[in-house]
Amino acid sequence: MTCKNTVIQFVERGYGYKEVESRCGTTGVHGQLLICDECMDKLTAQYPQGWHTTPGDLCKHGTYVGDAYGADHLCGECEEGR
Repeated sequence: MTCKNTVIQFVERGYGYKEVESRCGTTGVHGQLLICDECMDKLTAQYPQGWHTTPGDLCKHGTYVGDAYGADHLCGECEEGR
């Protein structure tokens, strides 16, 4: 999902930081997907199970896993190696 809104990132610079503006839907300085608040609200309403970019992924136990920033095991059984 992308729009014409901007997203502000805080990038380390010396002992402080600087603000960098980027377009919604682009890749951030640390490799994450940048999504503005407006698009995030739309995606949350559209995919209440938690997936924003790849809806419908299930683990072997039938639990939705992941989020907008990549795969993450949210299933306790998968986390424990079952």
